[in-house]
Order: sequence, then C-alpha cells, then structure tokens
Amino acid sequence: MNNIIPSKFNKKEPELPETGGRITNETVAQHRERILAGGRKFKYPLQYTKHRVLIISILIFVVAFIGLFSFATWQLYGAQNVSAFMYRLTTVVPFPVAKVEGQWVAYSDYLRELRSSIHYFSTKEAVNFNSDDGKRQLEYQKRLALNKSTETAFIKKLAKENDVSVSRQEVNDFVAMQISSNKLGLTEDAYRQIIRNYYDWSLDEYKQSIHNQLLQTKVAAKIGTEERAKIDGFLAQLNAGVPFEEVAKSSEDVIAGAKGGDIGTYGLADNDPNGLIAAANQLEVGATSGVINGTNGFYIIKLVARPSEKEVTLSAIFVGYKALQQKLEEFRQSGVIDEFIKVEPIASPTT
Repeated sequence: MNNIIPSKFNKKEPELPETGGRITNETVAQHRERILAGGRKFKYPLQYTKHRVLIISILIFVVAFIGLFSFATWQLYGAQNVSAFMYRLTTVVPFPVAKVEGQWVAYSDYLRELRSSIHYFSTKEAVNFNSDDGKRQLEYQKRLALNKSTETAFIKKLAKENDVSVSRQEVNDFVAMQISSNKLGLTEDAYRQIIRNYYDWSLDEYKQSIHNQLLQTKVAAKIGTEERAKIDGFLAQLNAGVPFEEVAKSSEDVIAGAKGGDIGTYGLADNDPNGLIAAANQLEVGATSGVINGTNGFYIIKLVARPSEKEVTLSAIFVGYKALQQKLEEFRQSGVIDEFIKVEPIASPTT
C-alpha cells in the first residue's frame, strides 16, 4: 500500500500574487501579506527620517540660542545697549552687571534704573543725549544707576545677615496708601499712567523699587543700634515729663530743634514717605507718638494742632540713620565691587 499524504497536507506555500488579481477566500491571506510587505519597505526609512529631523531641529535651536546669547552678550557688555528689547531680555535671562561680595547684581536692575533716568531727562528736561552735554549726562546717569544697583545688592546682603525682609503685602499697602492719600484722588489706573509717564515703569517695576526702599529702611533701623538707643533716650525723657520743646533742642534736625521741634503744617493728603502725617492723624492734639522708623532716621512727633479737618501741625525729634550710611561708605571704598561694564567714575554731569 502506497503511503500517500493527503493533498490538503501537501500544499506548497502560496506565492504572493502579482499586484491586482481577483481576491477570493483562498487568496485573501496572500493579498494581505503582499500589502504588509510593501508597507515594511517604508517603515524603517520613515523612522530614520523622523530621527534625522529631530536631530536637525535640536541643532538649529542650539545654534540659534548660542547666536542669540553671543549677540546679547556683545550688546550688553560691549555696546552697552539700553534698548527696551535688551532690558526685557535681561529680565528673562539673568545677565549680571556686577558682583558684590559674592552676590550677583542683575543687569535688569541696572537697566531699570538707567532707562528710567533717561526717560525722565529726555521727556521732562528735554536733554538731548546725542549732544556732547547729553553724552556726559548719560555717563553720569550710568554711574548713578550702577552705584544704586550695587548698593541695593549690598543692602540685600545685609538684610539676609540681619534676618530682615519685606513682604509683598507691605509693598502693596504702601502703594495703596500713596494712591489713597494723593491730593488728586487718583484711581489705580491713573496712578499707573503717572508712573509710566514719569519713570517709564510698569506698576510691578515701581513696586520693585518700593520694595528696595522699604528694605533699606528696615535694614537701617535694624543695624542702627546706637541711633535707636539715642531716640529711646529722648522718648524716656518725654515719658518722664520733660517738655517736648526742651527735648527737641537735642534733635539732629538743628533748624527744627531751635524752634522746639516745629516742622510746620501739612495736609493729610501730602506726600508722607516717613509716615509722620499718618501717625499724627492718629493722635489727640498735644499727644506724642512712639518711635517712628522713617526713611532717613528715627522720629518722635507731637501733634501740635489741627488747623482744619484736613491739616495737622507737627513738631518732631529726629535721629538720623548713621550705621547704614557708614557701612555704605565703607562698601564704596572697599574695592569689593566687580563691575562687568566700563562706566566712568564721573563726579558730576558737567565734569
């Protein structure tokens, strides 16, 4: 008997049909394999193309970034470009303009101060910075802006060392007080416009300046231990019954001291950076305040009279901040400032 394998188990693998042809139940698998085989021809080349596009894109980005960084570096440190574009760039990329005792000074801080001065003098004082006098004025303003930004960095360092800080709420409260006490009864939008008009600052940029001012006041008050002891001594004399006018003779404001501390009459809406008017408005006539930390020193005030509902007459005893000024002077003479741009040490805009 012949061992014959049934035909259904002895079939050859079907060859892939040529393109086209009739699709039947028996050839559908062959057609499917042909289509898949054709797709595999393009699968790996396509993956390679995507990979190549990704690498090229990354290279283009890196080259563009290096180019932009190199251009910005030359514009800032070589040409000292003070344009709005360069200022905005420095607020995003933290380029340093100097280094103070290990602490970087942001180029954006320097440009914010300098551009504000340029805006004010060109729009309010009609200074032509392209003229010879204008160029000298520009160099002078550069020096002032660089000095201020480096001193601010030094004060921030002192603040860290003495655990002093200023909160966002303190800044917002100060600005709100300025808006509410303004004689013109300005809205916040109008206040923003005035800041833009005079300083070329946004409200946020103005708040940064206010933050620095408040921080300086706090640092001065914190490290001014001798000044604080002196003003506390004056307060102790007042509490012991010594007349205000007698104690005021020892005030460091010699002119006011000679008049018993009289510093005049003010409207409640007058500019009040030291907070004296606001403090006086909380007193009864004839009463004295405690120690007030002003922007330039310690104060004790007396409400002498209320000439009207919107006016107060004040006397004051004053002790100036000396410790901070001494530290700032030592800082200026110390030579610990590394400046990364060349700015002439001009004493005045006319030299």
